[in-house]
Amino acid sequence: MPSCYKPPIVCWKSDLSDGGGPGNKRRANYIACATDNYLEIYRKRKIIGPYIIFILFGIAELMLIWIFFLSLNQKNIPWIAVIVSFVASIGLGLVLYFTLFTLLFGHYSPVSNPIRFNRKTGKVYLYEAVAMKWMFNAWPPRRAFKDLNKFHIKVYDWENFHGVLQGSTVVNVKGGSFESYTLIGAACEPNSYKVIEYIYIRETDCFTMDWHWICHFMGRNTDKPLDQAGLEYVDYKPWDAKTFMQVKPKLKITSRQIEGLDKASKAGSKEELAQIEEEYELTKTVYPVE
Repeated sequence: MPSCYKPPIVCWKSDLSDGGGPGNKRRANYIACATDNYLEIYRKRKIIGPYIIFILFGIAELMLIWIFFLSLNQKNIPWIAVIVSFVASIGLGLVLYFTLFTLLFGHYSPVSNPIRFNRKTGKVYLYEAVAMKWMFNAWPPRRAFKDLNKFHIKVYDWENFHGVLQGSTVVNVKGGSFESYTLIGAACEPNSYKVIEYIYIRETDCFTMDWHWICHFMGRNTDKPLDQAGLEYVDYKPWDAKTFMQVKPKLKITSRQIEGLDKASKAGSKEELAQIEEEYELTKTVYPVE
């Protein structure tokens, strides 16, 4: 059965239900903070892989180009070998293009970019690199490189926020292979399965359990204090940003609206949220970080 969300995400595995039990919070070691009002998820991307891939594929690309020009000077070499080396170099060049974008994205994007789920107001707040919208495209255009050092905060309604499991087969260099899964949020238009954007949440080995715990937090006993038993929190490193006002260690945000968003994401009621939105003039769904 295909995904009900349109357009479907690359490497889609399954759509996740908004219910299904409390999940397993003892393994929820991706949580930065959980209060009676909001849940903050620590999102951190690994950027070592793209560096290694770029170096290895870059060397392979140079070798293919060398083989191609060398074959042109050979009299007895079949033309099919020349064509194969040419096509292979073009194909590998395309892979290098995407890898370069991924590498630069990992370099310029925030080391940590929190996402907050507020169960008292039914809102989802995420700090995101603008270039993230291109990461789910099979082929990012050249204009995507202009977005590499731009950031914004987005606001979504929880009722239009859904979960999707993305998966791919990873080949082990020592032999064999394994499945790698990623929990992705699907922000949709109201009362629709039309996706506005897909949002990276975290890599997971718990399949649906992570998403079920988030749904349980947002939809169960929201008028009661949060049961903290068994929760494991992620320790922020010195180079990680802890608030929307400091999304990068060397980038201090002074915008009044970003300050308001930081408060709004922690609001304890819809009434308090309305007061904050009025005070800080929070009327949009996307706010550039400047």
